[in-house]
Amino acid sequence: MSDTPAREPAEAGSAGTDEVQELVALVGDRLQRRFDEITAGMNAAIEETVEDLGDPELTDILHASVEGNVATILHMIRHDIPLEHMQPITAATEYAIRLARRGVPSSVLRRAYHIGSDDMLNRMFEEIQQIDCSPDLKLRLLHHLAGWMHKYVDWVARVVLEAHEKERHALLQQSENVTSTLVDRLLTGQPVDAGEFASKTAYRLDRVHLGGIVWIESPHQRADQTDVLCAFAEALAATFGATGPPLFVPVDRRTAWVWTATTPEHLPIDVSRLQPALQATRGVRVALGKPAAGVGGFRRTHEQAEAVRIVGSTAPTGPGRAVFYGDDGMAVTAVLARDLASTRRWIGEVLGPLAADTPTAERLRETVRVFVSTGGSYVHASEELVLHRNTIKYRLQKAEEERGRPLSDNRLDLELALHVCHVLGRAVLLPKTAPTERRARS
Repeated sequence: MSDTPAREPAEAGSAGTDEVQELVALVGDRLQRRFDEITAGMNAAIEETVEDLGDPELTDILHASVEGNVATILHMIRHDIPLEHMQPITAATEYAIRLARRGVPSSVLRRAYHIGSDDMLNRMFEEIQQIDCSPDLKLRLLHHLAGWMHKYVDWVARVVLEAHEKERHALLQQSENVTSTLVDRLLTGQPVDAGEFASKTAYRLDRVHLGGIVWIESPHQRADQTDVLCAFAEALAATFGATGPPLFVPVDRRTAWVWTATTPEHLPIDVSRLQPALQATRGVRVALGKPAAGVGGFRRTHEQAEAVRIVGSTAPTGPGRAVFYGDDGMAVTAVLARDLASTRRWIGEVLGPLAADTPTAERLRETVRVFVSTGGSYVHASEELVLHRNTIKYRLQKAEEERGRPLSDNRLDLELALHVCHVLGRAVLLPKTAPTERRARS
Protein backbone atom coordinates (compact mmCIF):
# COMPACT_ATOMS: atom_id res chain seq x y z
CA MET A 1 0.00 0.00 0.00
CA SER A 2 1.41 3.38 -0.86
CA ASP A 3 2.48 5.78 1.88
CA THR A 4 1.55 8.73 -0.36
CA PRO A 5 -0.73 11.15 1.57
CA ALA A 6 -4.37 11.06 0.50
CA ARG A 7 -5.16 13.42 -2.36
CA GLU A 8 -8.65 14.17 -3.60
CA PRO A 9 -9.22 13.80 -7.35
CA ALA A 10 -10.50 16.95 -9.06
CA GLU A 11 -14.14 17.64 -8.20
CA ALA A 12 -16.68 17.38 -11.04
CA GLY A 13 -17.77 20.81 -12.31
CA SER A 14 -14.74 22.66 -10.93
CA ALA A 15 -12.68 24.94 -13.18
CA GLY A 16 -10.49 22.90 -15.51
CA THR A 17 -12.03 19.56 -14.43
CA ASP A 18 -13.11 18.63 -17.96
CA GLU A 19 -9.66 19.44 -19.29
CA VAL A 20 -7.99 17.37 -16.57
CA GLN A 21 -10.36 14.48 -17.19
CA GLU A 22 -9.60 14.47 -20.90
CA LEU A 23 -5.91 14.25 -20.10
CA VAL A 24 -6.58 11.44 -17.58
CA ALA A 25 -8.25 9.47 -20.36
CA LEU A 26 -5.32 10.25 -22.65
CA VAL A 27 -2.83 8.97 -20.07
CA GLY A 28 -4.98 5.85 -19.67
CA ASP A 29 -4.97 5.22 -23.44
CA ARG A 30 -1.21 5.61 -23.65
CA LEU A 31 -0.68 3.28 -20.69
CA GLN A 32 -3.06 0.75 -22.22
CA ARG A 33 -0.79 0.52 -25.25
CA ARG A 34 2.06 -0.33 -22.86
CA PHE A 35 0.00 -2.90 -20.90
CA ASP A 36 2.36 -5.84 -21.40
CA GLU A 37 5.39 -3.72 -20.58
CA ILE A 38 3.76 -2.32 -17.43
CA THR A 39 2.64 -5.69 -16.06
CA ALA A 40 6.01 -7.30 -16.78
CA GLY A 41 7.86 -4.46 -15.08
CA MET A 42 5.55 -4.48 -12.07
CA ASN A 43 5.87 -8.25 -11.71
CA ALA A 44 9.65 -7.98 -11.84
CA ALA A 45 9.73 -5.15 -9.29
CA ILE A 46 7.59 -7.08 -6.83
CA GLU A 47 9.43 -10.39 -7.27
CA GLU A 48 12.81 -8.72 -6.94
CA THR A 49 11.95 -6.67 -3.86
CA VAL A 50 9.65 -9.00 -1.88
CA GLU A 51 11.43 -12.34 -1.52
CA ASP A 52 8.48 -14.09 0.15
CA LEU A 53 6.47 -13.75 -3.07
CA GLY A 54 9.02 -15.48 -5.28
CA ASP A 55 7.63 -19.01 -4.87
CA PRO A 56 7.54 -20.52 -8.39
CA GLU A 57 4.25 -22.28 -7.62
CA LEU A 58 2.64 -18.90 -6.91
CA THR A 59 4.20 -16.97 -9.78
CA ASP A 60 1.33 -17.50 -12.24
CA ILE A 61 -1.29 -16.32 -9.79
CA LEU A 62 0.88 -13.33 -8.80
CA HIS A 63 1.03 -12.34 -12.46
CA ALA A 64 -2.73 -12.78 -12.79
CA SER A 65 -3.26 -10.56 -9.74
CA VAL A 66 -0.99 -7.84 -11.14
CA GLU A 67 -2.65 -8.02 -14.55
CA GLY A 68 -6.08 -7.82 -12.96
CA ASN A 69 -5.16 -4.73 -10.97
CA VAL A 70 -3.49 -2.97 -13.91
CA ALA A 71 -6.41 -3.76 -16.21
CA THR A 72 -8.90 -2.44 -13.66
CA ILE A 73 -6.94 0.76 -13.06
CA LEU A 74 -6.59 1.55 -16.75
CA HIS A 75 -10.21 0.69 -17.54
CA MET A 76 -11.49 2.97 -14.79
CA ILE A 77 -9.35 6.01 -15.61
CA ARG A 78 -9.92 5.68 -19.38
CA HIS A 79 -13.70 5.54 -18.96
CA ASP A 80 -14.02 7.87 -15.97
CA ILE A 81 -15.60 5.18 -13.76
CA PRO A 82 -16.17 6.40 -10.18
CA LEU A 83 -14.13 4.77 -7.45
CA GLU A 84 -17.26 3.71 -5.59
CA HIS A 85 -18.14 1.43 -8.52
CA MET A 86 -15.05 -0.72 -8.02
CA GLN A 87 -15.57 -4.48 -7.71
CA PRO A 88 -13.26 -7.04 -6.04
CA ILE A 89 -10.65 -8.51 -8.40
CA THR A 90 -10.97 -12.29 -8.32
CA ALA A 91 -7.30 -13.00 -9.06
CA ALA A 92 -6.16 -10.55 -6.37
CA THR A 93 -8.30 -12.05 -3.61
CA GLU A 94 -7.40 -15.59 -4.69
CA TYR A 95 -3.73 -14.69 -4.49
CA ALA A 96 -4.20 -13.30 -0.95
CA ILE A 97 -5.91 -16.56 0.06
CA ARG A 98 -3.08 -18.66 -1.41
CA LEU A 99 -0.50 -16.60 0.49
CA ALA A 100 -2.40 -17.14 3.74
CA ARG A 101 -2.38 -20.89 3.11
CA ARG A 102 1.39 -20.76 2.61
CA GLY A 103 1.83 -18.89 5.89
CA VAL A 104 2.99 -15.67 4.20
CA PRO A 105 2.09 -12.76 6.53
CA SER A 106 -0.25 -9.98 5.41
CA SER A 107 2.54 -7.40 5.80
CA VAL A 108 4.25 -8.94 2.76
CA LEU A 109 1.09 -8.55 0.72
CA ARG A 110 0.74 -4.95 1.85
CA ARG A 111 4.32 -4.24 0.78
CA ALA A 112 3.67 -5.71 -2.66
CA TYR A 113 0.81 -3.25 -3.19
CA HIS A 114 3.03 -0.41 -2.04
CA ILE A 115 5.62 -1.37 -4.66
CA GLY A 116 2.98 -1.87 -7.35
CA SER A 117 1.34 1.50 -6.72
CA ASP A 118 4.69 3.31 -6.80
CA ASP A 119 5.53 1.59 -10.08
CA MET A 120 2.20 2.62 -11.63
CA LEU A 121 2.61 6.22 -10.48
CA ASN A 122 6.05 6.33 -12.11
CA ARG A 123 4.50 5.12 -15.39
CA MET A 124 1.82 7.77 -15.14
CA PHE A 125 4.41 10.45 -14.51
CA GLU A 126 6.35 9.33 -17.60
CA GLU A 127 3.26 9.80 -19.74
CA ILE A 128 2.36 13.14 -18.16
CA GLN A 129 5.83 14.45 -19.05
CA GLN A 130 5.17 13.65 -22.72
CA ILE A 131 1.89 15.61 -22.90
CA ASP A 132 2.01 19.01 -24.58
CA CYS A 133 0.31 21.26 -22.03
CA SER A 134 1.17 23.89 -19.44
CA PRO A 135 3.23 22.96 -16.38
CA ASP A 136 0.30 23.98 -14.16
CA LEU A 137 -2.04 21.59 -15.96
CA LYS A 138 0.53 18.79 -15.71
CA LEU A 139 0.79 19.41 -11.97
CA ARG A 140 -3.00 19.26 -11.55
CA LEU A 141 -3.11 16.10 -13.65
CA LEU A 142 -0.44 14.45 -11.54
CA HIS A 143 -2.23 15.55 -8.37
CA HIS A 144 -5.48 14.05 -9.62
CA LEU A 145 -3.97 10.70 -10.65
CA ALA A 146 -1.90 10.39 -7.45
CA GLY A 147 -5.01 10.97 -5.35
CA TRP A 148 -6.99 8.49 -7.43
CA MET A 149 -4.26 5.85 -7.11
CA HIS A 150 -4.04 6.34 -3.36
CA LYS A 151 -7.78 5.72 -2.98
CA TYR A 152 -7.68 2.74 -5.31
CA VAL A 153 -4.81 1.06 -3.48
CA ASP A 154 -6.40 1.81 -0.11
CA TRP A 155 -9.60 0.08 -1.26
CA VAL A 156 -8.04 -2.95 -2.97
CA ALA A 157 -5.57 -3.50 -0.12
CA ARG A 158 -8.42 -3.60 2.39
CA VAL A 159 -10.24 -6.15 0.24
CA VAL A 160 -7.29 -8.52 -0.18
CA LEU A 161 -6.06 -8.13 3.40
CA GLU A 162 -9.52 -8.99 4.66
CA ALA A 163 -9.52 -12.10 2.46
CA HIS A 164 -6.05 -13.01 3.75
CA GLU A 165 -7.05 -12.55 7.40
CA LYS A 166 -10.27 -14.50 6.99
CA GLU A 167 -8.41 -17.44 5.42
CA ARG A 168 -5.68 -17.28 8.06
CA HIS A 169 -8.23 -17.46 10.88
CA ALA A 170 -10.02 -20.34 9.18
CA LEU A 171 -6.77 -22.26 8.84
CA LEU A 172 -5.79 -21.56 12.44
CA GLN A 173 -9.18 -22.71 13.67
CA GLN A 174 -8.92 -25.89 11.63
CA SER A 175 -5.41 -26.57 12.88
CA GLU A 176 -6.39 -25.84 16.47
CA ASN A 177 -9.35 -28.20 16.24
CA VAL A 178 -7.19 -31.04 14.90
CA THR A 179 -4.46 -30.42 17.47
CA SER A 180 -6.94 -30.12 20.33
CA THR A 181 -8.58 -33.42 19.37
CA LEU A 182 -5.27 -35.29 19.21
CA VAL A 183 -4.05 -33.81 22.50
CA ASP A 184 -7.32 -34.66 24.22
CA ARG A 185 -7.06 -38.25 23.01
CA LEU A 186 -3.49 -38.44 24.26
CA LEU A 187 -4.29 -37.01 27.70
CA THR A 188 -7.25 -39.34 28.20
CA GLY A 189 -5.16 -42.41 27.45
CA GLN A 190 -6.58 -43.17 24.01
CA PRO A 191 -4.22 -44.60 21.37
CA VAL A 192 -2.56 -41.98 19.17
CA ASP A 193 -0.15 -42.71 16.34
CA ALA A 194 3.07 -40.80 17.01
CA GLY A 195 3.69 -40.22 13.31
CA GLU A 196 0.23 -38.81 12.74
CA PHE A 197 0.58 -36.63 15.83
CA ALA A 198 3.88 -35.21 14.58
CA SER A 199 2.62 -34.57 11.03
CA LYS A 200 -0.54 -32.78 12.17
CA THR A 201 0.82 -30.84 15.12
CA ALA A 202 4.49 -30.35 14.13
CA TYR A 203 5.42 -31.67 17.59
CA ARG A 204 7.13 -35.00 18.27
CA LEU A 205 6.29 -37.24 21.20
CA ASP A 206 9.67 -39.02 21.42
CA ARG A 207 11.25 -36.15 23.36
CA VAL A 208 11.63 -34.92 26.92
CA HIS A 209 8.57 -32.71 27.46
CA LEU A 210 8.16 -29.69 29.70
CA GLY A 211 4.43 -29.12 30.09
CA GLY A 212 2.90 -25.85 31.18
CA ILE A 213 -0.29 -23.88 31.53
CA VAL A 214 -0.17 -20.17 30.70
CA TRP A 215 -2.94 -17.72 31.43
CA ILE A 216 -3.80 -14.07 31.91
CA GLU A 217 -5.04 -13.55 35.45
CA SER A 218 -6.45 -10.00 35.19
CA PRO A 219 -10.28 -10.01 35.38
CA HIS A 220 -10.33 -6.74 33.42
CA GLN A 221 -8.63 -8.32 30.40
CA ARG A 222 -11.60 -9.32 28.24
CA ALA A 223 -10.00 -9.31 24.81
CA ASP A 224 -8.76 -12.51 23.18
CA GLN A 225 -5.25 -13.05 24.54
CA THR A 226 -4.36 -16.07 22.39
CA ASP A 227 -1.68 -14.24 20.38
CA VAL A 228 -0.12 -12.83 23.56
CA LEU A 229 -0.02 -16.26 25.19
CA CYS A 230 1.39 -17.84 22.04
CA ALA A 231 4.24 -15.31 21.99
CA PHE A 232 4.93 -16.03 25.66
CA ALA A 233 4.93 -19.79 24.96
CA GLU A 234 7.59 -19.25 22.31
CA ALA A 235 9.67 -17.25 24.80
CA LEU A 236 9.23 -20.03 27.36
CA ALA A 237 10.38 -22.62 24.83
CA ALA A 238 13.45 -20.56 23.96
CA THR A 239 14.29 -20.06 27.65
CA PHE A 240 14.40 -23.80 28.33
CA GLY A 241 16.28 -24.85 25.21
CA ALA A 242 13.47 -26.02 22.93
CA THR A 243 14.56 -28.30 20.12
CA GLY A 244 11.65 -27.09 17.99
CA PRO A 245 8.53 -24.92 18.17
CA PRO A 246 6.31 -25.47 21.23
CA LEU A 247 2.97 -27.23 21.03
CA PHE A 248 0.40 -24.54 21.83
CA VAL A 249 -3.24 -25.45 22.52
CA PRO A 250 -5.66 -22.58 23.34
CA VAL A 251 -8.20 -23.54 26.01
CA ASP A 252 -10.14 -20.27 26.09
CA ARG A 253 -9.52 -16.58 25.38
CA ARG A 254 -7.13 -16.24 28.35
CA THR A 255 -5.70 -19.74 28.87
CA ALA A 256 -3.54 -22.19 26.90
CA TRP A 257 -1.71 -25.46 27.36
CA VAL A 258 1.92 -25.63 26.28
CA TRP A 259 4.46 -28.39 25.75
CA THR A 260 8.04 -27.80 24.73
CA ALA A 261 10.85 -30.27 24.18
CA THR A 262 13.93 -29.66 26.28
CA THR A 263 17.41 -31.12 26.55
CA PRO A 264 19.57 -32.32 29.49
CA GLU A 265 21.82 -29.28 29.37
CA HIS A 266 18.84 -27.07 30.21
CA LEU A 267 17.94 -29.07 33.32
CA PRO A 268 17.13 -28.66 36.15
CA ILE A 269 14.33 -26.16 35.57
CA ASP A 270 14.82 -22.78 37.21
CA VAL A 271 11.69 -20.63 36.83
CA SER A 272 13.62 -17.47 37.72
CA ARG A 273 14.98 -17.62 34.17
CA LEU A 274 11.48 -16.75 32.96
CA GLN A 275 11.50 -13.34 34.64
CA PRO A 276 12.41 -11.37 31.46
CA ALA A 277 9.55 -12.99 29.54
CA LEU A 278 7.15 -12.48 32.46
CA GLN A 279 8.08 -8.83 32.76
CA ALA A 280 7.57 -8.36 29.02
CA THR A 281 4.04 -9.84 29.12
CA ARG A 282 1.73 -8.00 31.46
CA GLY A 283 -0.55 -10.16 33.59
CA VAL A 284 0.69 -13.53 32.35
CA ARG A 285 1.18 -16.44 34.74
CA VAL A 286 2.59 -19.91 34.15
CA ALA A 287 2.51 -23.25 35.93
CA LEU A 288 5.06 -25.89 34.90
CA GLY A 289 5.26 -29.63 35.42
CA LYS A 290 8.53 -31.55 35.71
CA PRO A 291 10.26 -32.57 32.45
CA ALA A 292 9.45 -36.15 31.48
CA ALA A 293 10.01 -38.32 28.41
CA GLY A 294 7.71 -39.99 25.90
CA VAL A 295 3.93 -40.27 25.78
CA GLY A 296 3.72 -40.97 29.51
CA GLY A 297 5.88 -37.94 30.23
CA PHE A 298 3.69 -35.80 27.96
CA ARG A 299 0.69 -36.67 30.14
CA ARG A 300 2.44 -36.50 33.53
CA THR A 301 4.09 -33.11 33.08
CA HIS A 302 0.71 -31.67 32.07
CA GLU A 303 -0.99 -33.21 35.12
CA GLN A 304 1.65 -31.67 37.36
CA ALA A 305 1.21 -28.25 35.74
CA GLU A 306 -2.54 -28.54 36.33
CA ALA A 307 -1.90 -29.52 39.95
CA VAL A 308 0.20 -26.45 40.80
CA ARG A 309 -1.76 -23.97 38.72
CA ILE A 310 -3.86 -23.19 41.79
CA VAL A 311 -0.71 -21.92 43.48
CA GLY A 312 -0.06 -19.53 40.61
CA SER A 313 -3.64 -18.28 40.80
CA THR A 314 -3.59 -17.88 44.59
CA ALA A 315 -0.09 -16.52 45.14
CA PRO A 316 0.50 -12.76 44.99
CA THR A 317 2.04 -11.23 41.89
CA GLY A 318 5.81 -11.34 41.68
CA PRO A 319 7.43 -14.72 42.29
CA GLY A 320 3.99 -16.38 42.15
CA ARG A 321 3.63 -15.53 38.47
CA ALA A 322 5.68 -18.65 37.67
CA VAL A 323 5.38 -21.88 39.66
CA PHE A 324 7.15 -25.20 39.11
CA TYR A 325 5.93 -28.55 40.39
CA GLY A 326 9.52 -29.65 40.98
CA ASP A 327 10.31 -26.85 43.44
CA ASP A 328 10.69 -28.08 47.02
CA GLY A 329 7.33 -28.15 48.78
CA MET A 330 5.34 -26.94 45.76
CA ALA A 331 3.27 -30.10 45.34
CA VAL A 332 2.22 -30.05 49.02
CA THR A 333 1.50 -26.31 48.81
CA ALA A 334 -0.79 -26.99 45.85
CA VAL A 335 -2.77 -29.52 47.92
CA LEU A 336 -3.10 -27.07 50.81
CA ALA A 337 -4.17 -24.28 48.45
CA ARG A 338 -7.30 -26.23 47.55
CA ASP A 339 -8.83 -25.53 50.96
CA LEU A 340 -7.60 -22.11 52.02
CA ALA A 341 -9.90 -21.81 55.02
CA SER A 342 -8.64 -25.03 56.60
CA THR A 343 -5.04 -24.22 55.68
CA ARG A 344 -5.35 -20.77 57.26
CA ARG A 345 -6.62 -22.29 60.52
CA TRP A 346 -3.83 -24.87 60.55
CA ILE A 347 -1.17 -22.21 59.94
CA GLY A 348 -2.62 -20.16 62.79
CA GLU A 349 -2.34 -23.18 65.08
CA VAL A 350 1.27 -23.86 64.05
CA LEU A 351 2.60 -20.29 64.00
CA GLY A 352 0.35 -18.44 66.43
CA PRO A 353 0.76 -14.65 66.15
CA LEU A 354 3.52 -15.21 63.57
CA ALA A 355 0.70 -15.96 61.12
CA ALA A 356 -0.60 -12.39 61.32
CA ASP A 357 -0.77 -10.29 58.16
CA THR A 358 1.55 -7.57 59.46
CA PRO A 359 5.00 -6.32 58.37
CA THR A 360 6.49 -7.28 61.74
CA ALA A 361 5.21 -10.85 61.58
CA GLU A 362 6.37 -11.11 57.98
CA ARG A 363 9.94 -10.13 58.91
CA LEU A 364 10.00 -12.68 61.71
CA ARG A 365 8.52 -15.42 59.51
CA GLU A 366 11.06 -14.81 56.76
CA THR A 367 13.96 -14.85 59.18
CA VAL A 368 12.83 -18.15 60.70
CA ARG A 369 12.11 -19.65 57.28
CA VAL A 370 15.57 -18.86 55.93
CA PHE A 371 17.25 -19.96 59.15
CA VAL A 372 15.63 -23.39 59.21
CA SER A 373 16.01 -23.85 55.42
CA THR A 374 19.77 -23.32 55.73
CA GLY A 375 20.04 -26.04 58.37
CA GLY A 376 20.06 -23.68 61.34
CA SER A 377 23.21 -21.90 60.18
CA TYR A 378 23.59 -18.32 61.36
CA VAL A 379 26.31 -17.77 58.79
CA HIS A 380 24.25 -18.89 55.80
CA ALA A 381 21.12 -17.14 57.03
CA SER A 382 23.11 -13.95 57.56
CA GLU A 383 24.44 -14.13 53.99
CA GLU A 384 21.05 -14.80 52.42
CA LEU A 385 19.16 -12.18 54.41
CA VAL A 386 22.04 -9.68 54.40
CA LEU A 387 21.64 -9.18 58.14
CA HIS A 388 24.04 -9.21 61.07
CA ARG A 389 24.09 -12.44 63.09
CA ASN A 390 22.95 -10.58 66.20
CA THR A 391 19.91 -9.27 64.32
CA ILE A 392 19.04 -12.81 63.26
CA LYS A 393 19.43 -14.09 66.85
CA TYR A 394 17.19 -11.29 68.13
CA ARG A 395 14.50 -12.04 65.57
CA LEU A 396 14.58 -15.77 66.27
CA GLN A 397 14.17 -15.08 69.98
CA LYS A 398 11.31 -12.70 69.23
CA ALA A 399 9.67 -15.30 66.96
CA GLU A 400 9.79 -17.90 69.75
CA GLU A 401 8.16 -15.43 72.11
CA GLU A 402 5.42 -14.66 69.59
CA ARG A 403 4.83 -18.31 68.82
CA GLY A 404 4.74 -19.16 72.51
CA ARG A 405 6.96 -22.22 72.25
CA PRO A 406 10.42 -23.18 70.96
CA LEU A 407 11.03 -23.21 67.23
CA SER A 408 12.17 -26.81 67.61
CA ASP A 409 8.63 -27.90 68.53
CA ASN A 410 6.83 -29.56 65.61
CA ARG A 411 9.73 -28.61 63.36
CA LEU A 412 8.32 -30.23 60.23
CA ASP A 413 4.96 -28.46 60.60
CA LEU A 414 6.79 -25.21 61.27
CA GLU A 415 8.88 -25.44 58.12
CA LEU A 416 5.87 -26.35 55.98
CA ALA A 417 3.70 -23.57 57.42
CA LEU A 418 6.44 -21.00 56.84
CA HIS A 419 6.91 -22.24 53.28
CA VAL A 420 3.17 -22.03 52.53
CA CYS A 421 3.04 -18.48 53.94
CA HIS A 422 6.02 -17.53 51.79
CA VAL A 423 4.42 -18.90 48.61
CA LEU A 424 0.73 -18.08 49.07
CA GLY A 425 1.12 -14.90 51.11
CA ARG A 426 -1.95 -13.04 52.33
CA ALA A 427 -4.33 -15.79 51.17
CA VAL A 428 -3.33 -17.94 54.17
CA LEU A 429 -2.44 -15.28 56.73
CA LEU A 430 -4.61 -14.19 59.63
CA PRO A 431 -6.18 -10.73 59.51
CA LYS A 432 -4.47 -8.18 61.73
CA THR A 433 -7.42 -8.09 64.12
CA ALA A 434 -7.92 -11.86 64.30
CA PRO A 435 -7.18 -13.38 67.71
CA THR A 436 -4.38 -15.90 67.79
CA GLU A 437 -4.03 -18.59 70.40
CA ARG A 438 -0.66 -19.16 71.96
CA ARG A 439 -0.06 -22.78 72.57
CA ALA A 440 1.47 -23.77 75.90
CA ARG A 441 5.03 -24.89 75.87
CA SER A 442 5.21 -28.65 75.71
